[in-house]
Amino acid sequence: MSTKVIGQRGRRTRFKGVGSRPTAPAVKMGKGRASLSITAPTTSQAAFDKDMDSDPSSYSDSYSDPDTDLDALSDAETEPDVGIVPSISGHEFCSKIQKQTRKSPEDLLRRCESYTFKSYLYWRKTVSRIKKESAIDAYWNRIGMYYHHVTGFAMRIEVLRDVRNWIPSLELDRSKKEKLAMYVQTLYAIIHALWVYDTKPLPGFVRIQISLLLLLSVATGTRPGAVVESASNKGSNKALCFKDVELMKVRSISDPNKSTIVVNVNLEHVKNKSKDGTPKKFTFRLEGLPALCIVLHFLGIGEGRSAFRNDFKIVQQIFDLVIPAERNMLRIRWKQELLDKPFFCDFDHTPDGGRMREVRAFPYAKYRDVFIRLGLVLGIEERLELYQLRRASGHNINSAVTTAERNQTMDQSGDTYERYYTPTHIARDFQAIYFGTPSQDELVRSVASMGLSRDRRAPTELNDVQQKEVRNDPLLAALREEREGYKRELNNRRFYPLSKARGTEIHEKYEKTKKDLARTYQQLQRLQLRQIIRKFHDSIDTDEIARQLSGKAPEEVLILPTVEFEHRERATIAAMLFKPIKTDRTRVRFVQTLVRLFPLRETRRPKATKRAAAEFVFESYGAAAPSRWKKTRDGSQKPTATHDGKGFKQEPNLSECGDVVEIGHRHPYPNVPPHPVCGFCYGNKLFTHKQRTKHWERKDVRKNHVKTHLREVEYQGGFECAYPNCRSMLDGGMHFLRHSLDVHKVAH
Repeated sequence: MSTKVIGQRGRRTRFKGVGSRPTAPAVKMGKGRASLSITAPTTSQAAFDKDMDSDPSSYSDSYSDPDTDLDALSDAETEPDVGIVPSISGHEFCSKIQKQTRKSPEDLLRRCESYTFKSYLYWRKTVSRIKKESAIDAYWNRIGMYYHHVTGFAMRIEVLRDVRNWIPSLELDRSKKEKLAMYVQTLYAIIHALWVYDTKPLPGFVRIQISLLLLLSVATGTRPGAVVESASNKGSNKALCFKDVELMKVRSISDPNKSTIVVNVNLEHVKNKSKDGTPKKFTFRLEGLPALCIVLHFLGIGEGRSAFRNDFKIVQQIFDLVIPAERNMLRIRWKQELLDKPFFCDFDHTPDGGRMREVRAFPYAKYRDVFIRLGLVLGIEERLELYQLRRASGHNINSAVTTAERNQTMDQSGDTYERYYTPTHIARDFQAIYFGTPSQDELVRSVASMGLSRDRRAPTELNDVQQKEVRNDPLLAALREEREGYKRELNNRRFYPLSKARGTEIHEKYEKTKKDLARTYQQLQRLQLRQIIRKFHDSIDTDEIARQLSGKAPEEVLILPTVEFEHRERATIAAMLFKPIKTDRTRVRFVQTLVRLFPLRETRRPKATKRAAAEFVFESYGAAAPSRWKKTRDGSQKPTATHDGKGFKQEPNLSECGDVVEIGHRHPYPNVPPHPVCGFCYGNKLFTHKQRTKHWERKDVRKNHVKTHLREVEYQGGFECAYPNCRSMLDGGMHFLRHSLDVHKVAH
């Protein structure tokens, strides 16, 4: 038996039944979208009798490989090796199937017919352009879990076997992806890159949160969804809350007269919590390195959000607390109104850089994006995934605790850990095991490290030529032509501006094409960048060997570019990260610096000035002054930052603002600025002097920039004038524009 499938270009493809396996349902494709014709294929009884697995529950919702669920789906839908993934969702399939069968998707799901599920999987494979069989397996597992959720019981075993037998007939790639693990040496480099080399602007509190999330991920071995809002629970705000974090002072074991600070973290949002998931509690103590001290990060975030119930004037007061004689511990409580709020909060991009949303949990996608970017910054050959942290943590936990404790920590049961979490590279010296020679396990572990092949020279972004190639891609050209066609049609219908056409069918098509164009452009950029990185790592070793064979000596000292910091606080943290802590005074200084950085926002620099030279001063605690100096325009000398990151960009003080002093103002931010500025940026105390006094020469650009501020929620009604030393109450945006022109002499 065979089934004919008509492809996108009218090409006929014949899928032959494999043995007694049932064949694919008929699916007709047209213009990139699937239209389904559902027919029940004849199923051989031999398919039911075939022994697929000794345990039928393996087909149900009992467990699915986390790498299949997360990594395979991610590769299939966001980072394809071949082709670009269009915008798709299960809702499109449901609407098509309901239109043809005149039955609701839930009714078809409850009927539990094999051909219905096969139709969906084939549609998903074709439209998503899936290449890996593991991705289809993940979709099939999720269908089983959803069926159990709707009906309350598992699918019939014959349906499970039928579909499982049919999946190989799709002829997808069955190779397994290498399971990599990120051990502590590479984690050091990731944290260092976050604080030193990462040039993407982030709000201060987000950088602190990412640092703490990395530490929690490796220390607990937990899934990311236990501490941040997982992708499957998007919009639910299910994440670590303040009530799940307990700060306390306890007596020191070595000296009962002294005390130390510890943190209890209770992870409530574990997998299968509604069924048999057990919450987990972990205790963390003070560490000797600031970069690895989870307690100091919790203190920094708590003080930065003013979350303590007691009003501590300075951080030192927390360390000075004394435990009463009649007690063995002293809890440091959070404010009552914060207990149910997420500890790691989300942010929105604004003209000011980024605004905290305290009631919204930090999403998994943003955590993952920053983690992947740090891998690019470091030049790591493999693409980073958060499960690499979990595998490494599980490997270390497995060797230190009992099997029961490991399963509780990893939230697994049975042989799940051995099947899915054992890294592909076994970091043991098997040569010594067999021959009896001295073991060199440390050498083998270093070779198994993900950071072994990293190269800071690897590309992190596309250059101008490569970006031009992406923009000229035929797929983008076709989408641009389609978008312009819709635009011309709207113009012919006298819709000026185009926003007046909202609600019409042609405008919806226009907006959808715009989104498809932007999404395709981003996908092409990522695909091109991955190819360039792969090409770099494939050729760098050969080029280096050829260079040495030609008689050129290898470079013995790596000269890193000068590190630029926009804020003094980030430079101070970068300088303290890996310096051993000797006293509580150093801990207090580190937490205070985190608190000062917490509300600050980094700003995006224009591309043309990314590599422009900047003036620096040197900041170091107890270190000698640098020997490198840089001459400024006026002939004076200033120290420059060294490659170890102990520097920060200097903020001009009053004496350096010559143009301000010359016109007779004592205040660095006079009520009437010396040149056109943005009133909102001018009054933002979190910005540097250069950002606040930016000269907006073109009125149209300045006007559009101010409009982005006025769209913020707090400026929709009455508000106080944003200019420094001006306390005028304004009725709205129009009042602000008139007030700015009349009082501050700046036209927006």
